[in-house]
Amino acid sequence: MQSYEEAPPPYPGATSNVAPNIVTSKGDYRGVPVYEIGSNDMPVYGQTTYQQSPYQQAPVMMSGPTVIQAHAVKVGHNPVHCICPQCHQQIVTRVDYDSGSFAWLMCLLLTVIGCVPCCVIPFCATSCQDATHTCPHCSAMLGRRNIL
Repeated sequence: MQSYEEAPPPYPGATSNVAPNIVTSKGDYRGVPVYEIGSNDMPVYGQTTYQQSPYQQAPVMMSGPTVIQAHAVKVGHNPVHCICPQCHQQIVTRVDYDSGSFAWLMCLLLTVIGCVPCCVIPFCATSCQDATHTCPHCSAMLGRRNIL
């Protein structure tokens, strides 16, 4: 039996002129060292110089504040925080609910299936009604949310 202090015998046909796990530095590529297996030199970290691109970004010129006017306010069933396009005040919209085609359709459906006492529920539930958003300062209509 062999001891662990002795090296194992070489494989048949193996050449012993190149030691395994020996690394040679071949320079660097964009600041990253490149190695070749076969020698034991230290890696070379050279000074890499980068050329500037012939294309340069044009400077951006800012000329005062930009005013963006949004005429369409995206509205839903709840009040919306926005700037009124009429009076230019920062507001929270006032929402008025009125019966639209969806409320009437639900009333008709409840009547047809036999729930006549329940047919008034769509006129009381705000989720079944259309929402109209108005400005609390100037009373301008900002948008309307129709269910159907």
